[in-house]
Amino acid sequence: MLKELNNIYNLSQLIIFGIIFLTSFYFYYFKKNNFGVLINKLIVAALSLSAILAVIKTINQYYVWSANGLSQLFLPPHQSIKYFIFYAFSRFWLGVLIGAGVSFLFYLFLKFLEKRQSRFFIEGETGLGFLAALISGWPNFVIFLPLVFVFTVLIAIYRRLVLKESYTTLGYPFLLAAFVVFVFGNKIIEILNLVVLRI
Repeated sequence: MLKELNNIYNLSQLIIFGIIFLTSFYFYYFKKNNFGVLINKLIVAALSLSAILAVIKTINQYYVWSANGLSQLFLPPHQSIKYFIFYAFSRFWLGVLIGAGVSFLFYLFLKFLEKRQSRFFIEGETGLGFLAALISGWPNFVIFLPLVFVFTVLIAIYRRLVLKESYTTLGYPFLLAAFVVFVFGNKIIEILNLVVLRI
């Protein structure tokens, strides 16, 4: 039962994050007014969804354990509530917090880069980078980051040779890297033997 519920939660997250990604692509491609504000709303939505799912999983875990005579031994009064809190934190919250943390650090780096080389950004692209990293999650972020660099180089070459343009902003590299990770991230993690990073 617990495994089936987790599959449902994971599918729900996949669908909603997919909708958030497609929405961000739509806003970016059509250069919607107040793009930065719209992206910030999607960031809040992505963070809220992750937190809500972690809460639901935590409550569900407690309910499942309390309904079984053997697993009740892991709950009060047989065990300190700290045992369950530690279990829930390491199982349902740690990955979310690490993903949000590295995404925020990436955002801070982008803001620093924007101040130094503003030509690489248009309005809202630093927020888009934050959102793309959030959608990628942990440990897929370790794939997302080098992919951003690869797509930036490829798009820069294309724009210089074909479009005769000197500068490349980072919006499309963010979106392309997030798309590849979103669709193939788990498989790439296994191929590169990075499963140990999963929480």
